This record gives sequence, structure tokens and C-alpha cells, in this order.
Amino acid sequence: MSVDPSSWMDLVPGVSADDQRQISQLDSRLYDTIDWTSKEGAHTLDLIGKAIAHYNNILLQEVEKAKAGGSSLSAATPSVDNERRFSAKIFCRLGHMYLLVLEWEKALAAYQTYYVSSCLSRTDTYFYYGLGLVYQQLECYVGATYAFQHALYLDAAIAPSNEIFFRLGIIFKYLQNYDVALRYFKRTMSDPHPFSESKEMVNFHIGHIYELQGRYETAKKYYEQVLQSPNCDDKLRADVLRQLGWMFHTVEEFGERNTRENLAIKCLQKSLEHDPNNGQTWYFMGRCYAAMCRVHDAFAAYRSSIDKSEANADTWCSIGTLYQQQNQPMDALQAYVCAVQLDKSHSPAWFDLGMLYESLKQFPDAFHCYQNGIKHGKAAATPSIIQRAGILETAIKTSAAAFDSIPKTLPSLEEALSLPIAAELTAGHRPPQPAKKTSLLPDLADSPAVTAQQLQIMNFLQQNEGQLQPNQQIYLAQMQQQYFAQQQLQTKPKAAAVQALRDQPFPMPPFSPELYTGLSERLEQIDTLIRKSASEILVECDNKEGASPPLKLNLLNESATPPVPPAAPTTPLPKTALNPTTPSIFVETKKEAMSKDFEEFLLKQPCAIVKNLSNVLKLDLSLFSTKNLVETAPDHQIEVRTQKKQNPEDNFADNNQQERVWKCESVRTYTTVYKYGIYQAQEFQKALQEESEGSKSISDSDSNNSNQMKKARRQTTIRFGTNLDLSDNTVWRNQLVELDKLPSLVKVRAAKNMLSYLDHTILGMNSVQLYMKVPGCRTPGHQENLNFCSVNINIGPGDCEWFCVSHEYWGVIQQLCDKNDVHFLHGSWWPNLADLRAANVPVYRFTQRPGDLVWVNAGTVHWVQANGWCNNIAWNVGPFTTEQYYLATERYEWNKLQAFKSIVPILHLTWAVAVHVVFEKKDERLWKLIRLTLRRSIKYCHLMLEHLKSVGKSVKHQARDKNEHAHYCEDCELEVFNILFIKEKEKDSAEYVVRCYDCAKKMDRDLKMFYVLQQYKLKELMETYDRCRMVEDK
Repeated sequence: MSVDPSSWMDLVPGVSADDQRQISQLDSRLYDTIDWTSKEGAHTLDLIGKAIAHYNNILLQEVEKAKAGGSSLSAATPSVDNERRFSAKIFCRLGHMYLLVLEWEKALAAYQTYYVSSCLSRTDTYFYYGLGLVYQQLECYVGATYAFQHALYLDAAIAPSNEIFFRLGIIFKYLQNYDVALRYFKRTMSDPHPFSESKEMVNFHIGHIYELQGRYETAKKYYEQVLQSPNCDDKLRADVLRQLGWMFHTVEEFGERNTRENLAIKCLQKSLEHDPNNGQTWYFMGRCYAAMCRVHDAFAAYRSSIDKSEANADTWCSIGTLYQQQNQPMDALQAYVCAVQLDKSHSPAWFDLGMLYESLKQFPDAFHCYQNGIKHGKAAATPSIIQRAGILETAIKTSAAAFDSIPKTLPSLEEALSLPIAAELTAGHRPPQPAKKTSLLPDLADSPAVTAQQLQIMNFLQQNEGQLQPNQQIYLAQMQQQYFAQQQLQTKPKAAAVQALRDQPFPMPPFSPELYTGLSERLEQIDTLIRKSASEILVECDNKEGASPPLKLNLLNESATPPVPPAAPTTPLPKTALNPTTPSIFVETKKEAMSKDFEEFLLKQPCAIVKNLSNVLKLDLSLFSTKNLVETAPDHQIEVRTQKKQNPEDNFADNNQQERVWKCESVRTYTTVYKYGIYQAQEFQKALQEESEGSKSISDSDSNNSNQMKKARRQTTIRFGTNLDLSDNTVWRNQLVELDKLPSLVKVRAAKNMLSYLDHTILGMNSVQLYMKVPGCRTPGHQENLNFCSVNINIGPGDCEWFCVSHEYWGVIQQLCDKNDVHFLHGSWWPNLADLRAANVPVYRFTQRPGDLVWVNAGTVHWVQANGWCNNIAWNVGPFTTEQYYLATERYEWNKLQAFKSIVPILHLTWAVAVHVVFEKKDERLWKLIRLTLRRSIKYCHLMLEHLKSVGKSVKHQARDKNEHAHYCEDCELEVFNILFIKEKEKDSAEYVVRCYDCAKKMDRDLKMFYVLQQYKLKELMETYDRCRMVEDK
């Protein structure tokens, strides 16, 4: 008689049947919901301890079997897969148990083992939720986002959905992806499910994000909304009042200065009434008093800040400033030293200390302070600081002896950094507190070791486990737990191992080196399915027995398994092949430009540069010059990104030009074409002036300090004019007509371009966008939306430098982004070429000169930097190739998993193509993929309509208007095709709002507050599907 292995796992010795049932129900959804101080909580904790001991004992027995060569898992029998699944499932259960008792590293190790050892993990919602919680606790934030998003992808109605939304909001706020964070916080507000925080806390975070974005009026509105709520607790009220007070102090648009300072003091005083021990509030109070010249009050507030909180460099720097203003240089020195000892990268403290030394004519010390601030500081040095440092450096070199003869008022910098800090300055400062123990389990180190005699007894009891009395079962469980504790002390996860797991949150399966190979296998599998008629599809749905199928549409597979990024090709390239020559073609005649060979050449390359095309086709590129743009539409809006100017190979962290990072930050603002044109011209004039003055260069004998100063001077901020929309034919008619001269493959609109079949404009995709640049402007690393091909023409007069990586390696780059704490889709990143080389990723690097056209094929990862002053125009195209459509649908599902909006509505596009395009035999592979998407779309619509009918929800037909934009869910931003869930007009909305089924169900389980509209009758879709055939079939 065989025994189900899962029953072995659940049968924990020494517990009752009810307790066995309770153990089997313990998983990640119970995290942070159990009251451990209650009697029930204490009992649950005891059960968890026994279950952990039992599961680990099973695993130890498996290890012993394997050592002895008698492991059942090594036998090739039909039951092997079942036993392997059972063994892997134990790790998932262990992960849940460790999570509940806050054993984070052990939970991580167990969850990761489950992930790599069992395909069951790919569809386990609560495994992903638990893994996300662990990653967040261990500060692996990008990994946490992936895990949480996997859980939502598998089950949008997961019980802790609101908890996930809130945590994703917190993580993306920390990662400074503020727009993404806002979207999750707003989804938290619209989700009625309970979660660990209050709605008031969510509104506080929303307000704080608006404050961080500089949208102060909106932030103030949210803060005041929190204060008006009767459910706002004292701690939160204090935090809100603190932020309001700080905004009154810093934001000039809130009124006259004295009025603002008084309001700030009032808010901060009220904050301290609710939370008198908040050091940050006392610090803000000190800053306000200092601005009002209330010196005594400012000192008192700063002292309170030090007394109430951990050491803070900002506070000590402010105290130093106050002492300096009061002409107390020694006290100021000690305060500044405190600041830089706490934070060596605190550049304001270094610069203030330098100015203190300089005011007392201790110039060498001043120079070293400026140098430290420039070299180590987080914030960039101002031009005046850099100029001072340069002047001091020159003076010290030429007059060192003269400076030595000047009497010193203060100790030198070296002496000051070694001096003990005055007791009165550090009075009340609390020493670092020992880390609190987080685990709820007893300390294993306190467990006595199992003796040889006890081990012998335990082995005997295990061999006769089925015949034991209850008291013997309890004794066995105790011995197993004690033995497990002893084993764990010897096998505790090492920090390096845990870090390795963080570095690779989701190990990836091998990538098939040939896309066609993978597609061929896929197309063979679906051949029978896509040849069925629409009526047969409906019969297939209706003949399903048992529970109703899930209402989920997945374009990649029927099982709705989450998509996985590819690993690198299995055969690594030699190092000599990592800098491949960029494919290039010099077009000599118009006939060559319009030829089939030209198209085929481009479609075979991951990227290519086309030269002389503009001359051959007589394109008037001056129509896109800054002069012409300003004359045509001077007030046209353009987005501006403020960036740091760096070399193409470099991307340094802040002002420290020693650590290369991937995160590439910029600040978004808006201006007009006219104003940016003036900026472009001014930058050009400035460069000419600097070049003329460059003859006075620093000699080769300069020290490293001089080199550091030169680097600091070079790292200036620049402004990149991006995403200038040229879609309005009434404004940009001459420019758009000129582009009609291009070959059909690279035209904005053409019969060969899939995107031309959308009946509405998607900015920058099926319309032209223009980019206005000065030297150093960067387009960070990315793949095009839904992996569509792109066309880019350099208008000139300057060059652009391009970096491209073939789509086979995007999974490797995505993983490198994770390792560098930047999100592949939501983040902004500039790859480190050394990292790519170490990962064996080949990079095409080339220069695009004026008039050159750059072709970027489907899925190619690329990043671009301007080397000179230039404008570029760009748009996307969708050639009718199997690779293009497959990569688009693959990215559509990946975007869905990552909660990233797919701005190309692939369902609308596929149905439009099915209506208008006739497929020939040569297009059979593409036709099959199109038919597969249509089949899944019809199936989903039919199942949804049948479900709504079964629950008594009426559906109204309302045909789609011509040129009506595709619809997206207001909450999750997924494309909503055909069946729209419409709520009555909502507050602050001029239009009716569309939601998807999952988000509508979250708001109202019975859908009573929603109207359901159907834009295409099922019969229409069925007829379109049946007509979508290859020519030979007719």
C-alpha cells in the first residue's frame, strides 16, 4: 500500500489531528497577522517549532540516504517525480515557517532552494508573496518587486493584494521611481482589502512623494487631508506636521518669509506635542530658529535633536554654522568635525569647514577640506568652491613657506580630526544600541548538544515511529528539534551565500541560441489549435468539465505561467568577439535604397548604420534644424531632462568620480522650443569661449589633486530636450512630407509597417519625435516599447555615440540591473562596459554622423550619448516578421508581470491586422502566431461573457467609434479589449473610467457599481477570425 508523500510532510509527530490541520494551513499569507502574545499565538509558535524540526529531520534523513547510496530519489521509477516534488515542497513549507517566525536568512535559503529545484514554484502565489517579504526585509528591493509582481500576476485577487500594493509603493519610493510608487499607493487606496497600514499612512506617503517631486501645493493638500482624518494617530500626525513645517520653511511660493517661518514654527511645535522625542523635528526647529536669528532657541533645538535621536551629520553641520555665525571658531570646528566623522561624504560640512579655515587664513587646511568635499562628497561642488580650491592650490604651490609663517588660530585639520569631541557637544548623545533579536524562535545556541546515547534512542524511535505511544512521539519530537538545532548551528547560512542569493534573485533557464528553433517548436505545438474554426473554439470552451476556467488572458501559454527572461546563449563568445564591428551600408543609388536586398540586410542585423541615404533621397534635413523648429513652432512644449555631463564610458555616483554605477538619474521639467533653442546656442558659445581660453592648460607635472579638480570642473549639469512631438500634421506638414521619401521599411506609415494599422496615434511609436541635444546628453539603456524596431536619423551638426546589444542578451542585462539596484523597466540606467565584458556580452559601439540613419532591430538593447550639438528624429516600425511579432507578445506579457504599461495595445493591433492584411504562404509562421492570439482573445471574451451571464450581470453592446483610442485599466494599466467595466463618473474625472475585470472585482465583488460594455459582438470576432487565412486556403 503506497503512501502519499505529502502526508509524510504534514504528519508532524507528537501533535493532534487539529494541530496537524493547523500546521498544513500555515503559509506566508499569515505573516504579521498572528498575535504571538496570546495563548493561541504561543501554541502556534510551538507548532511551528515542531514542524520546522520535523521537516529538517526529513531532509537530514534524505541526506543520510544519499550518502549511503540508498536514496529513493536516485531511482528511475514512476514515483520519482512525485517524491522530488514532495522534497522540494518541504523547502517551500520551511520557507513559510521561517518567515512567520522572522528567521529571514533561513527563509530566503529555503525559498530559493524551492525555486531552483521545482517547477511548481512558478505557479505558487504564496511562495512569491513570502519571497517578496523576505527580500524586502533583507533590503534586496528589486528582487522584492519581482516577487510581489509575480504573486499579483498569478492571482490578481490574492488575499494580501493591498499589502503587496503598499509594499511595492514603499519600495519604488525608496528606489526613487516616484511615478510608479504613486500608482501603487493609489491602487492601495482603491483596494478594499485590509492591510498592515492605515489609509491615512498611504495618503502621507502620496503627499511626501509630491513633496519630493517639488509639487508642493498637491503635497500640502494631501498632508492636510491626513490631519483632518479622525483616524490619524499621534505618530502620523507628528510626521505630517513636521513635513508641513519644513515646507513652510523652504518653499517660497507659500508666501512672505516671516509669515512662512512663523507657520513653520507653529507646525513643528504641534508636531512635538504629538511626538516630543523625534530628533528630525527638533533639527528642523533648529533650522527655522537659526533662519529667524533666534540663536539661543536654535542651539536648544539642535541639542534636543542630538539628545532625542541617533547621531546626524546634518545636525552637527548646522550647529557648526551657528557657532561660526556667533564667532566661536573652536566650537564651530568641533561641530564640523563631528559631522564629517559621522559622514565622510557630507560635502556641506567639508565646504563649511574649509571656509572656516580660509576665513582664519589657514589656507592649506582650507584647501584639504575643499578637496575632501569635492573628492568624497555626495553633492556636487559649486563653481565658486571649485574656483576657490583651484586658487588655493596654486597659491600653496608657489608660496608654501609664507603660509607656514602665519599664526594658527585653530588646530590643523589633521589635529582636529584626532581631537576628542567636547563633552558639552555630545551631551545626551546615545551610544549605538545593540541589534535587537528578531527571531521568535528560542536561541539555538542555548540548546544542549545531543549526546551519543540520545542519538541512538532517537534513531530507534524513528525506525518504529508508527508504533509509538503519544508520550514517546512527544519525546521523539523534542529530540529531533534538539538535534536539528545542533545541525543548524553547524550549517547556518553564511553571509556570502545569502548575498549571492540576493545578487541573483531569480536564476534563469538557458536561452535557445536560435530564436527560430524556439519558435519552430512552439508553432508545431499550436498547429492543430490554430486551424480550428471559431465555432470549434467555443465548443471546446463549453465542453470543459468541472470548475470554470480562470478568467485570464496569457498570450504566451495556456497555463498562465509567468514569463522568464532568457539567460545568455549557452556558448560563450571569446573575449576577442565582444567588440563586434557594427553592420554598415553605404547607399549609392535611390534604386538600392528601395531594393529588397536593402530591407533584408537590415532585418538580419541587431543594429545597423545606413550612410549616404539622406543624400541619395535628397532629404532636406534642415527642416528639423533648431532654427527651423523655432521659426515653425516657438511655443511648442518640449520635455527637458537635467543630467550630469560625463564621458560615454563613465557613469559615476554623485560627485565621487571613482565608483562607477548603473543608476542614471535625471530631473524632468518642461520648456518651449524657443527657450531650449536659446540654451543650445548659449552652450555652443560657452564652449567656443572655453576652447579659446584652453591654451592656459595645466602642465603635465600637476598633482593628482589637480586632476581631481579638472574632473570636478568637467562634471557639470546639462539639459536634454527630449520627446518633442511632431505628430500634428497642421504644424509639421513640411517635415512629415519630407520623410515620405524614405524606403517603405523605415517609413513612419507604410503597408509593411504593422503599427500603421492602428487607427490612433501613439506618440513616438507611429509618429515622429525629435530630440534636441548638447554634448553629453544621454538616452539611457532600454529596449523599445514592446520590442518594436526603431529608426533614428541624426540631423546634426554634431555626432552621436551609440551602444547596442542584441536581444538574446537582454536577460543578462536585466540581471545586471538587479545586481546594481536599478529596475530594468521602471529605472533609468547606463551600463558599465566592464560589467558587460565580464558577463561576456558583446557590445556594438559606433558613431552616428549627420545624415546617418541608425536601424535598431526588434528587442535590441541600446543607449546613446551626444558628442556634439545635434538634433535627432526617431520613430518605431513593425515589420511583418515572425521574430518581431513574437518578441512583441513576449514583452507584452513581461510588461504585464512587471506592471509596466504596454503603450502599444497588442490585442487591438492584432485584430486590426487580421481585418486588413492578407497572409501569403511565406508568412505562414507569422500567420500562426496572429491566429493564436486571436484564438486566445475569442476564448477569453466567450468565457467572460458566459461568466457574467452566470452571475446575472447584464452586458450592453456599444460599438467602438472610429479612431477611438485603445482602453487601459485605470488602476493596473493593462489593455482592456472589447469588454469594458465602466464605473459612473468618478470624483476629479471628466470622463467615464475603464477598468479590467480583476480591478473592478477588487472594488466591488458583485460588480453592482459597474456597467459592462461590449464593443464587438462575439459573432463579429468569430467572422474576423475565420476570414484570417493564408491566400492558398482561399
